[in-house]
Amino acid sequence: MKLSSYDEMLVRLTIKDGIIFEGTCEWLPAEYGDMEYGRNEELLQIDDWLFFKKDIRSVERIEPKETYLWMSKTEHHMRLNPSPYKMIEEGKKTVELRLYDQKRRRIRVGDLIRFENTEDETEVLRCEVTELCRFSSFAELYNKLELTECGYTRETLSSARPEDMNQYYSPEDQARFGVVGIRLQLF
Repeated sequence: MKLSSYDEMLVRLTIKDGIIFEGTCEWLPAEYGDMEYGRNEELLQIDDWLFFKKDIRSVERIEPKETYLWMSKTEHHMRLNPSPYKMIEEGKKTVELRLYDQKRRRIRVGDLIRFENTEDETEVLRCEVTELCRFSSFAELYNKLELTECGYTRETLSSARPEDMNQYYSPEDQARFGVVGIRLQLF
C-alpha cells in the first residue's frame, strides 16, 4: 500500500532509529516539506514530530480495537556475555558499565537498549535507560556507584577492582573517552 493511503488512519510505524508509534498520524503533502525544509519530500506529522517519508521503515494499519501506545524511544543494540545477561534478566544487575565512546554518547535517558546474549542471539532483553552516570575513569566509577548494582555479588565484592575492566577496554581508551554506568530498568 502507498503510505499516503494512511491519512488520518490508525497505524503502527517504525523508522530507522527505532522509534515506534501506534496511533493516529497525518501525512503532509510534499509541498509542505518543500516549504519547511527546502526539499520536495512528504512528511509524517505526529503531534509536534515530523518524519521524512524516506526514513520510515514500515507502516501497517492497526485495528481500532487495539490499545495505542506512543513511544518516542531510540533503541540501541549491545551484546552481553551470558552471566551479565542473566543478572540483568533476573534484576540483580541494574547498571551496565561501558566505555563512553561515540556509540554510547548517543544514548539518552529514556532510550531503549536491546541486549543480545553472545551465546544465543535469539535471547534478547530490552531495557530502558533511567540514568547515565559518567566518570573520567573506572576507578572513579567504582568509588561512586554501588558495585552490587554493576554485577558484582556479595561474594565477589571484596575482590572488585577497576582494573577488572581492562579486559574489555584498554586503559588508553578509558583515558581518552571516559566511562559510563548505564542505569537500566527492564522494559
